Amino acid sequence: MGRYKGKKLHFVGLGGVGMSAIADILLKRGYDISGSDIAESAVLKKLEEKGAKVFYTQKRENITDDIDIVVLSSAIHEDNSEYLEAVAKNKEIVHRSDMLAYLMEDQRAICVAGAHGKTTTSSMIALMLDLAHREPTIIVGGEIRQLGSNAKYGKSDLLVAEADESDGSFVKLHPWMTVVTNIECDHMDHYHNLAEIKEAFAQFVALSGKEGVNVFCVDCPNARDLIKDAPGEVITYGFSDDAQVQGRNWQYIDGVNKADVYYNNQYLGELCLQVPGKHNIQNALGACACGLYLGLTFAEIKETLGQFIGAKRRFQILAKAGDITVVDDYAHHPTEVAATIAAAKGCKPKRLIAVFQPHRYSRVQHLAKEFAGCFHDVDQVILTDIYPAGEAPIAGVSSQLILDGVDNENKRFIPLENLPQELLQVAQNGDIILMMGAGNIWRYSVKLAEMLKTKYA
Repeated sequence: MGRYKGKKLHFVGLGGVGMSAIADILLKRGYDISGSDIAESAVLKKLEEKGAKVFYTQKRENITDDIDIVVLSSAIHEDNSEYLEAVAKNKEIVHRSDMLAYLMEDQRAICVAGAHGKTTTSSMIALMLDLAHREPTIIVGGEIRQLGSNAKYGKSDLLVAEADESDGSFVKLHPWMTVVTNIECDHMDHYHNLAEIKEAFAQFVALSGKEGVNVFCVDCPNARDLIKDAPGEVITYGFSDDAQVQGRNWQYIDGVNKADVYYNNQYLGELCLQVPGKHNIQNALGACACGLYLGLTFAEIKETLGQFIGAKRRFQILAKAGDITVVDDYAHHPTEVAATIAAAKGCKPKRLIAVFQPHRYSRVQHLAKEFAGCFHDVDQVILTDIYPAGEAPIAGVSSQLILDGVDNENKRFIPLENLPQELLQVAQNGDIILMMGAGNIWRYSVKLAEMLKTKYA
């Protein structure tokens, strides 16, 4: 670790999931860390307890003369007061991805990218290696519930990280192993078309070099296309007939998600997961591919993945009360919404109530039709306000744009703040209430769960 050693780093937007994880690892490595955010959170309190100096407001005065490096998250804009002060004081300013790349410089970094599944897949790989005593450093995009964190300092040279394609910054990283779960149209506020997204993924994969390893889910045609230009060894996974690590005979029975696993057509055994959905078996096959390459036995892989109870906000069961289940999920793209609904239906509820908070006006503008097609096969559809994620409104773009296209008679709009009370009134025994979105809907999911627990206490 070279150029930042001995320097004081200040993180603007420290509470973000990626920023906090990087700061956590740097603290463990002995760095002097400060940072700021606009609101208190449990994540910031934990960093404070570990030695970070945390400011709960963002202002020019936070950029003190002794700070050497200012680290920005993608959410920080050029009108931010701390950014402006850093410029005025001629501080070195770097992006979050630069710091993540820095942490990878002396590590064998396993970088997981994809439109969907990257948090779950990277979490599965991280927990698998941790429980198998391989002592990886972990930096992923969601809390691994067994670890109570999305970051962990490890003593080995292995590092597991989520590689975020949303702003193209993943092409700065230093992967030894790339894992690509899928490639689809998304983040159209940054990319112009699918061809541009595919090119960014090709650049990312090329970073692993001839000595690296590339792991691709060949169930996705766009990920399959990366094989021909991959610079290093290629391992494929999925349900496709030609996948090297292949899942067969998928079933979800009595709360157990399972499939037979084959490696180069040789039967390895049955993989059983606690998290539902065929998409999660697919994610686990990606973890299997990594584990097998790193020398884990299938018995080790099966045991460790069998203990995975999901990343936070990935089909997270918040309450089971009065035979009513509240599930909170981060799904915010049509493919994710459809997969999450399929997982919920696999649990065989008497009724499935799907509640969705769209994320970003630009995403709704480009994908309203695709979102609308996700909800035809549920018992009730409820949409709420768009979470802007910093975007300005776009004329004619609202949740109604999706709702108008939904082919389901039982559909309606409910304002976000009214969700818990209205859902409490309509909930019946045997229901699954599936709350989805990448914005702040989780706060109302938690509130609904608490109200149900009180009602049926």
